[in-house]
Amino acid sequence: MATTAKKTAAKKKSATKTVAKKSAVKEEVAHQGVDWRSLYLYAVSLITLLVCLFTVISLINRGLDLIVPDAGYVDPYAAQNDPKIDPEVIKQANIDQNRRNAIRGITSSLVTLLVTVPVYLYHWKMVRKIAR
Repeated sequence: MATTAKKTAAKKKSATKTVAKKSAVKEEVAHQGVDWRSLYLYAVSLITLLVCLFTVISLINRGLDLIVPDAGYVDPYAAQNDPKIDPEVIKQANIDQNRRNAIRGITSSLVTLLVTVPVYLYHWKMVRKIAR
């Protein structure tokens, strides 16, 4: 009778191990597929980070255009053909136009940063929560 009890106990242990192995296999199988939520969060984080990067580069370029504007192009033949046209006035108008374009570019870059940085921070925070 003692041997029968030992055999029954051994069968229960092996059955328990089999169930534990099957549940571990099911967990591994569940993680083999694509986690679409994580993929989405990483993709949005990457895209917004790249937009921020290129916007900062544009912001620096526009800042340099504002500080050191392009001298502009003055057509020497137009000044020769029409004595009423003063090349200095045209040059100053080109410099002013370049400064206005630089200010518009800076404003556009700042607005882009104001939109993309919070989106990036939110999605990256969600990624960090999932990773834990």
